[in-house]
Amino acid sequence: MRVLQVVAELGTGGAEAVVLGLAEGMASRGHRTWVASDRGWRVPLLAEVPGVDHVRVPLAPGGPVALAASAARLLAWAPGRPVDIVHAHNIRATLAAHPVARARRAPLVTTVHGLGAQDYPRAVRVLRRCSDLVVAVSDAVAEDLERAGLPKARIRVVENSVSAPAVRPDDAAHLPDLPHLPASGPIVLCAARMTAQKRQDLLLRGWAAREHRTGHLLLAGDGPERPRHEALARELGLGADVTFLGDRDDVGALLGRADLLALPSDWEGLPIGVLEALAADVPVLASAVGGLPDLDDVLALVPSDGDDRELGERWGRALDRELAGTAGQEQRQRTARGRALVDTRFSPDRMVEAYLALDEALVTSTYR
Repeated sequence: MRVLQVVAELGTGGAEAVVLGLAEGMASRGHRTWVASDRGWRVPLLAEVPGVDHVRVPLAPGGPVALAASAARLLAWAPGRPVDIVHAHNIRATLAAHPVARARRAPLVTTVHGLGAQDYPRAVRVLRRCSDLVVAVSDAVAEDLERAGLPKARIRVVENSVSAPAVRPDDAAHLPDLPHLPASGPIVLCAARMTAQKRQDLLLRGWAAREHRTGHLLLAGDGPERPRHEALARELGLGADVTFLGDRDDVGALLGRADLLALPSDWEGLPIGVLEALAADVPVLASAVGGLPDLDDVLALVPSDGDDRELGERWGRALDRELAGTAGQEQRQRTARGRALVDTRFSPDRMVEAYLALDEALVTSTYR
């Protein structure tokens, strides 16, 4: 099978990790794969995979100009390249991929990795017009799509997958050099792009609201909200207790230094970062959104309703609870269950085989 995957960029993010995992898994099974995206630190990783090529499209910037340029670039690339199926990740990539899918008479599959509640109606209008089949990364995302008007018959659920990080927590020789960290006290990591969705501001407010002011907060990621978060950290007087690391390609190593992963998002589908933490035996504290409540047996969850003040205080109490010495036994039990869950339910082979089954059914049927 010959597959074209389209994603906005290939930097830090769950959709980006899924694209790389699918490309590697499909290539290892003998399928020819192209990945179209803008730049990102994962692009060089594609060059290491036989049978996978990268197609540069300027899709990362917002707005119609970049979108139209990306669609035109794909149309110019397509002649002479027989593509059996086009697989877009999220709505913007779907709009860029739709013309080339129709030009090649190839089915278009869209994976929705999660959306804000206000974005589902518009997204469904695009999906109804452009996509032959829509994959939701969790039951919660599938329910939101159906509620917004996408027929259930056009939705399938394929959960994301994760491999164990390359660096394990006990592999101290390969941990990143972070000499500014305190010699003692818990390390909390938030690894996510700094966008409005991820709500690092709630984590900063929670960090300031803690009763027990020990430990260090690492914020890995970059994005449009970073200046605002840095200003908030100064306003809250957090000083040397918080480090902004910028975009990182060594999250596995950072997990090796972390005692807790925190993810305070407003919405999620099924975040790869949480699965990576579970695979690394790192406890997780996250907002109760998207597909995460389905994993409540292995996570500590923070209710997501309320105003910013209430949510910040709630995160402060949750951080105190998770970082207290008395939480150790419960956390060990959760992380043990989480690692077992990753090994069975979220294995890369399971995800790749599920997508291939959908792709093959579309290519060999009269679905359209």
